[in-house]
Amino acid sequence: MFLFSNTTRLLATVSLVFLLATVAHAQKRRLTEAQAIKLAEHFIAQNGYTDLQPDQTRLAYETIEWEPNVDEMLKERHDTLQRRAYGVVRGTKAGADGWTVVLRYKHPADRGERSLGRAVTMNLDGRDARVEHVDFILRYARRRL
Repeated sequence: MFLFSNTTRLLATVSLVFLLATVAHAQKRRLTEAQAIKLAEHFIAQNGYTDLQPDQTRLAYETIEWEPNVDEMLKERHDTLQRRAYGVVRGTKAGADGWTVVLRYKHPADRGERSLGRAVTMNLDGRDARVEHVDFILRYARRRL
């Protein structure tokens, strides 16, 4: 009469409870806009984009890095971005849920570069933070800080 054995039902119930607990935990960990901004500002400093000392034990690499070693990479990154965020956008470049925090270049080379910045993207919970390789057009930052 029953299609599933007691063992199968027990496994399905335990799996469902585990899934619900995981979803509930993930929903609790969603960053606020302010937390996402703070994380991005810390992330760019930690990775050598500001005038602060980077944390070489926690470096994140861009999708394209041309420098032959870490020292050269950090030299290229050093002091290129302002410490404070310029703006924020809800969502990521790929259109996924998350945050995009925009930072201005510290020493723009020309007028064109003054209208551009770099973006740190991350999941809603702050995981998978990365500096996007392509410049971000500043006027598309929905909320300017």
